[in-house]
Amino acid sequence: MNLINDMSASLSFLICGLEHSGTTMVSDLFREHPDVDSGFECGVLLCEKPRDFLSYEPFCNHMVVGWGIDHRDFEMACDASTFEEFYSRLFLYSSLIKEKQAGNIFDKTPRYITDLGRVQQRCDRPIIAVIKDPRSLALSDFKRSKYSIDQIDQWYEGWMEPKKAYMRSAYLGYQYAWRNDNCFVVRLEDICFDARNTVGALYDFVGIDFKSEFLSLRSKRFNNTSGSSISVGACMQFLDDLPVFIQEKILEDFSEFDRWFFPF
Repeated sequence: MNLINDMSASLSFLICGLEHSGTTMVSDLFREHPDVDSGFECGVLLCEKPRDFLSYEPFCNHMVVGWGIDHRDFEMACDASTFEEFYSRLFLYSSLIKEKQAGNIFDKTPRYITDLGRVQQRCDRPIIAVIKDPRSLALSDFKRSKYSIDQIDQWYEGWMEPKKAYMRSAYLGYQYAWRNDNCFVVRLEDICFDARNTVGALYDFVGIDFKSEFLSLRSKRFNNTSGSSISVGACMQFLDDLPVFIQEKILEDFSEFDRWFFPF
């Protein structure tokens, strides 16, 4: 079935997980397949109905550039009566999707993890939830801050409580995913240490054929993933870059999220 020319086209699967946990890398790994594609983040399934998405910031602001759809066509997509119809219209109007003419389209929106049960009720598709060690998440957030390494203690004190509160809401989503047969929770660390088997299992989960050549990140669309290949260093960098006392603080302060920590 050609999703581009068929108004009954529907979504193939979803990707979600805490921001900076590796969802973009997983998206890039799927887009290496010639018959798989997506735009940038969507977010429509966080709304009660497609019409609400017209003003649902910041996600609605991503659509013009992130999916290659103009404002008029975006309004027409949001005028859909169901989420299935919304995706069909989005895929029909999206210049990015038309360009590749892929038969399997996915929606990667990290924030879906915070309301995963309702997301799945709104569009029951296979869901991949990406998880990363909290120490590695901390390094990703710190590198995006304006603090220098000698100010990391000050940064941590302001970062810890809001991050923990947000992670609690996400953790409920991961717990839902761990219990649900139509969800696959994948560790970024497993992708880095055992790429062929782990990525192959993801492809198998969504019912798409896998080849080892897809592990080479040759066609990254949004350049949010560094490097052109999967690197063990991507998940181990915190061991060198985070001071030991910060690593120990994270182990203690975030101990309630025990299933998130990877046994390095």
